[in-house]
Amino acid sequence: MQRFKNILVYAGTDDPETAIARAFEIAKENKAVVTLMDVIKPLPSAIGIMTHEARPDKLEHLLIEDRGQRLVDLANQFCRESLSVEILVRCGSPAQEITKRVLAGGHDLVIKTADGCTTTGRLFGSIARTLLRICPCPLWILKPQLHASFKQVLAAIDLDADDETHLKLNNEILELSYAVARRDQAKLHLVSVWDMWMEQSLRRRAGDAEVDAALAKREAKVRKRLDRLLQPPFEGGDEIEVHLQRGQAATNILGVADQIEADLVVMGTVCRTGVAGFLIGNTAENLLSAMKCSVLALKPEGFQSPIEITEDDESAETCMLPMT
Repeated sequence: MQRFKNILVYAGTDDPETAIARAFEIAKENKAVVTLMDVIKPLPSAIGIMTHEARPDKLEHLLIEDRGQRLVDLANQFCRESLSVEILVRCGSPAQEITKRVLAGGHDLVIKTADGCTTTGRLFGSIARTLLRICPCPLWILKPQLHASFKQVLAAIDLDADDETHLKLNNEILELSYAVARRDQAKLHLVSVWDMWMEQSLRRRAGDAEVDAALAKREAKVRKRLDRLLQPPFEGGDEIEVHLQRGQAATNILGVADQIEADLVVMGTVCRTGVAGFLIGNTAENLLSAMKCSVLALKPEGFQSPIEITEDDESAETCMLPMT
């Protein structure tokens, strides 16, 4: 967990305390800077017709100040150490404003509490889904009311990938999962799902014997990559329980998560071109639609966010208060 030095917490959820508490714990261990951020939606222009006491821009300014004070109160409630804390409130689309702040402030981790519909088990709302696509740094989405340490951590990697980008991402996912599990004294699991694209069509064309031989060769390749990945300090003993499965990625990952009662899944948010995209595109979307636990999502090296910072962004009204 020593990699995080500049943490951004999005506090605009119903239960921001979970994310704030985790951020301050990490910041204390790493001597990191924490920014608590909230984003308000722009006031509709018609509101000026409804009040004679203040213009819409004045009301927006007052609302920003009010949210800023709320964040100051939360920081004082949770920060018991001498940490560097900043308070930031912006106006606009939450996911876009968070991403702009990450780009402008050089943040290396975003933490937020899940804000979906907990009554149906779906924890990830539109802000989280958008951040998974556009935020360039790791995104930690915590299940609401998570006050204890993690007990079962699941690292989801893609051993079927051939390109260097995915291989590096596998290492990063495992390293971070290992660090979280050690920090929280949790059991670490590793899941990887592989398959053969268009297997049934290939069987009809090439025959069972040839396809079975190809499957055996592919599985051997996957296992070899697993052995190469599980080198010190990850190898040996009962530290990591491996779940190597064949089939549909999202279904099998969710199955393992349910089986071990995972309370954190660490995964990548990227897809391969060509055959069978794995962890993101459709696979990650399907995972998040059914996921019931916290998620720590990583981008591959070299990811470029589609969001850009403009002059208007730099001149927009902001409430930003330093705290020490």
